[in-house]
Amino acid sequence: MIDSALAGVDKPKIDVFVDGSELEGWELRAAWDDLKLGLNHGRQFRKTAIFGHKKWQEYLSKIGSWFISGEVKYFEDANDALSWLQE
Repeated sequence: MIDSALAGVDKPKIDVFVDGSELEGWELRAAWDDLKLGLNHGRQFRKTAIFGHKKWQEYLSKIGSWFISGEVKYFEDANDALSWLQE
């Protein structure tokens, strides 16, 4: 979906809101897909806001920052996350 959305865009800058509030876990297949996404488009991400309620999600946001060039921040309040993206 991201590939088709970015088709024809010369220098895309992507802001992402990840709602992990109902996420219970992370399967190996999903981790692999996320890694590939980061490798293919990592330089195009400007900001990634991860919203959730679990400590492992906060740790995941720090690990995710290794694979993409933009800022990655974890939030426990969705409105704070959205406000940060709009700054």
